[in-house]
Amino acid sequence: MTAAGPSRRRWFVRGAALAAVVLVTALAVVSRPWLEAWWPGRHEAATLPGTCPRLPGLPPGSPARLTGPGDVQGADCAWAGPPEVEARYSLYRRTGNQSGTGKAEQEAASRVTRYDGPSAGYRLGADTPVSGVGDEARISAHGSLVVLVARKSNVVLVLDRTSAPGEGTDQAEAAITGYARTLLDLVELS
Repeated sequence: MTAAGPSRRRWFVRGAALAAVVLVTALAVVSRPWLEAWWPGRHEAATLPGTCPRLPGLPPGSPARLTGPGDVQGADCAWAGPPEVEARYSLYRRTGNQSGTGKAEQEAASRVTRYDGPSAGYRLGADTPVSGVGDEARISAHGSLVVLVARKSNVVLVLDRTSAPGEGTDQAEAAITGYARTLLDLVELS
């Protein structure tokens, strides 16, 4: 009778340990913490820059914080011209099974020029790939307006620049590309 007592306890301890392992595994699979910005090796931004930097040839910017739909945090900067420049940061956070970076990739890919029908006309976006700006970037000129869309991890930056009088498209594209590099350098990844 004394031999049965330790055997039962041993089975109980093993069963409790197995149940704990199964519970922890189930919680990890359901919550997927490896998609969170804080997960080691995730390299996502947790916040957006708090100020708008001085950009070469432009007066100081005035930031305005916005909150977008769902888990999107935004910040806008505007510099009076000429040339006029507007920057819109959007920070995407994990929702469900999709990481913030995955959502930012989808948003950046959707920012292309497209025809929305006869009543809406064209939605201006960026179509030509640009190398050396964030994880991915595209640029397009639409008359005097140059649009650049760049992504760095889970942050999408949309820049609009109205060309100065007498300025060529190449000059405007070079300037906005430099601005994008400066603005994306302010985004800190964990």
